[in-house]
Amino acid sequence: MGNKNKQDRLEQVDELLAEIREELTFDHTQGDLYELRALQLLLQVTKTLHSEHDIYALLTLILDSAISFAEASRAFLMLMDENETLQFRMGRSRDGDYLTEADFAYSTSVVQDALAKSEPTILSDAQNHVIYSAKESIQSLNLRTIMAAPLRYQEQVIGLIYIDSKRPLTRYSKHHLSVLTSLADQAAVSIANTRDFETLSE
Repeated sequence: MGNKNKQDRLEQVDELLAEIREELTFDHTQGDLYELRALQLLLQVTKTLHSEHDIYALLTLILDSAISFAEASRAFLMLMDENETLQFRMGRSRDGDYLTEADFAYSTSVVQDALAKSEPTILSDAQNHVIYSAKESIQSLNLRTIMAAPLRYQEQVIGLIYIDSKRPLTRYSKHHLSVLTSLADQAAVSIANTRDFETLSE
């Protein structure tokens, strides 16, 4: 993308963000406000992706944004290795700390289902879910909110974003699915455009 086109795109994003901030000052229903905040988050991420070139900063932003929007405790980035097995690449906590591979415990059943369907899986309260509540990993980790979104690039799954919390999601709407999908898509593009991305565990 040329510098002029990139600048034009950023100016358009700035204009949309200004409009959203103005809308957020008015009296809307809770659903309307949530939709506006979801759009604002995605635009902020999009703007940063166009101006930030450090892969670790980009992926940190994406994981932190997912944690914030999902009201979650942790977020992990996994990538497929040459054997098509998911491997830990980055983890973040709600407190803004990087997590290590030693912290890398997650719901295997939710991840497997998301990969099998090649689409995001969202559980707002796994402990009360008809199927997932009986899963060993969900019980042992005492998980409530769980989200998993495959990273797809050129019709190929190259990894997955995983988010969880021991608290149930206090509010859930269709915007969680759209935001999670968009963040996963942004992460996939960023990773595919970077050849030297290595595990960040410290």
